[in-house]
Amino acid sequence: MRIAVHAKVLSENNITGIGIYTYNLLKSLSKIDRKNEYVLYSNEPFIHKIGADNFRERILSFPKFWSYLRLPFEFIDDKYDLLFIPKEMVPFLKRPRTVVVCYDLMGLIFSNRISISGKVHFWMAVKYALKAADKIIAISESTKRDIIEKCNINPDNIIVTPLGCNEELYKLYTDDDLIRSVKNKYGIKGNFIINTSSLLWYRKNLPRLIKAFYICKSKGVINHQLVITGKRGEAYDEIVSLIKSLNLEKDVILTGYISTEDMPILLGSANALVFPSLHEGFGLPILEAMASGCPVITSNCSAMPEVVGDAGILVNPYSEEEIANAIKQMLSDTEYRNRLRNAGLEQAKRFSWENTAMETLKVFENLK
Repeated sequence: MRIAVHAKVLSENNITGIGIYTYNLLKSLSKIDRKNEYVLYSNEPFIHKIGADNFRERILSFPKFWSYLRLPFEFIDDKYDLLFIPKEMVPFLKRPRTVVVCYDLMGLIFSNRISISGKVHFWMAVKYALKAADKIIAISESTKRDIIEKCNINPDNIIVTPLGCNEELYKLYTDDDLIRSVKNKYGIKGNFIINTSSLLWYRKNLPRLIKAFYICKSKGVINHQLVITGKRGEAYDEIVSLIKSLNLEKDVILTGYISTEDMPILLGSANALVFPSLHEGFGLPILEAMASGCPVITSNCSAMPEVVGDAGILVNPYSEEEIANAIKQMLSDTEYRNRLRNAGLEQAKRFSWENTAMETLKVFENLK
């Protein structure tokens, strides 16, 4: 087969979310699939390379709306068997059989909290892209249920392929000097808990996390810092204001973007990942934490229970007291924390990018 791939996300400097998925999936496909030809499309030079003989790059010099106005011309001569789109941007005009990835339906679930451009994208995804696709890949059973319920899509057209994490990167690190150096880099002084929200969005529920942390600190039940990673997002000003109002400036660290090399070291040296998100299409930070030896506290809703299984503490994300009690339980019982840490390492082994790639390849081949 000859497969065209919408790969614009690999032209971004600091990839998160969709970029992490796209890069790791294509990299894994390049290892297990030598017979099919992949042509990666973007309108800007690629920064993150795949580097396999059957993967090529093609840059389309078209500044805006190239997915809809320029990309279709690549399909006029029917030289492709398949179009793979890791983000719901399906061309209106000419295209081969198409596989689209859907991560979540946040634009519907939190419609009052996203930008106008975000609303337009989700309208396009729900009203057109998901219905136009020949097959939809959902990254969790939770996302599949949302697509069926909110978009009225035939369940037979939706295939679930859970995510993986980079096993070479997310693992146990035992070099004390390296761990100390990374902690010093971000101003971390001693024991800490961490939240890796990537972007400081409303749905990441950080204000409730900070209030739960404050409850623990005010009761004197913990002596830890709270480290929150991620670039500035819509909730950033609210978060900074809350930290100041609670006099937690010395206790809460906002690191900004963390390099992929530093993230597993921070996770592995944290006493817990506290990730009480209101909704996740999958919850990759949970998997990355478990693979790094970091015990997990997360929400009891959407896809998060699928990922953590029995290897973490599940909480009601709308209850600050419940989040605080989970933090206290995790940090006050070393034996319990170590048990969850070991369970998390085992749970993480159930997920891999190789498995994701193999299941994705099956979707491609079944569309021939």
